[in-house]
Amino acid sequence: MTMASEAEGTGVPDYGSRFREETDADRLRGITALDALTIGLVSAFAGDRPLSVDEERLLAEMKDNRGEQFFSDVLYAVTHQYFPPVVAEKLWNEVLRHKHEVSKALDRNVQIVVATLDYLTNLESDVRSPTLVNEAHIAEIVSLSMRDGLTGLFNHTSCREIMALELKRYARHGTVVSLILADIDDFKLVNDQYGHQEGDRVLKELAATVESTTRDSDICCRYGGEEFAVILPLTNSRGAAEIAERIRAEAMQISAGDRTLTISSGVASCDDKITTAHALVEKADRALYGAKANGKNRVAVA
Repeated sequence: MTMASEAEGTGVPDYGSRFREETDADRLRGITALDALTIGLVSAFAGDRPLSVDEERLLAEMKDNRGEQFFSDVLYAVTHQYFPPVVAEKLWNEVLRHKHEVSKALDRNVQIVVATLDYLTNLESDVRSPTLVNEAHIAEIVSLSMRDGLTGLFNHTSCREIMALELKRYARHGTVVSLILADIDDFKLVNDQYGHQEGDRVLKELAATVESTTRDSDICCRYGGEEFAVILPLTNSRGAAEIAERIRAEAMQISAGDRTLTISSGVASCDDKITTAHALVEKADRALYGAKANGKNRVAVA
C-alpha cells in the first residue's frame, strides 16, 4: 500500500484512494491509515480547535470512504484499540459528552486525549473533584504504571487488565481474541553461566524482537521473569500461531553468551468456555507446557 500524496494546491494529503483500499483484513495485519486520521485531526474534530476548510473536506471524504468504520478509526487514533463499528460511534459520542462536562466543571477546554482516557478508566464519568493536571504529566504517569521497567513492554498487571477488557468485548460482541505465552528455554542457564547483566540484555533484545515481529494492533507484554505475552485482538488461533512461529524464528537470531536463544510458546483463543482472562491464560499455559515437554523451541496450540 503506497503512501498518500498531497492533493494539488491544498497542502493536505489525498487519502481517498488509500481509505477505499483499506479493509478489515488490513487492520488485522496492522496496516491502517492512521497517518491520515492523525490525533491532531481527531482533536480538531472533537472541538479542541477550529477545523480548516481543507480539514473539513478531508473529514467528509474519510466519512464517505470508510462508512461505518469511520468512528472505529477515530477511536483507534486516540486509544490504539479497535472498537467495532456497532459500538464505536456510541462510545465516541459518550466521550464527547464527557469531555464537555469535564471542560465545564474545570472552566477550561479538556483535550480529547485526556477526556478519552478519563472516560475509559472511570466509566461512571463522575467529576466530583475536578483537578487540573498537565496532559503530558498524565501520559507519563500512565506510561510508568503500565510498563515494565526493563523491557518497556506492558507489565503483568496491564496485561491482565487488557485481556479482561478484550474478553468482555468478546462476550458482548463476539470479537475473538487470542493469546501467545512465550517462555525462554533454559533461561536460568543464561543467568548462571553469563550473569544477570547478560540475562537482562537478552530479555530486552527479545522484547524488541517481539514488538517488531507483531502487528500494531497486538499488545506485547512482559508477563513475568522470562515469560512474555502477546494479546491478539480479532485474531483466531491459526493466525496467532503464525505470529508465534515468526517470533520463535526471529528469536533464534539472538545470542545468549555462546548459546543460540530459543523460546517455546503456547497459543490459545477464547471460545464459549474460555470467557475470562484467567481461563485464557490457563489454556495458553497448558499449550506452553506441552511445547516444553515435546522438546522446546516450538509452538503449541491449545
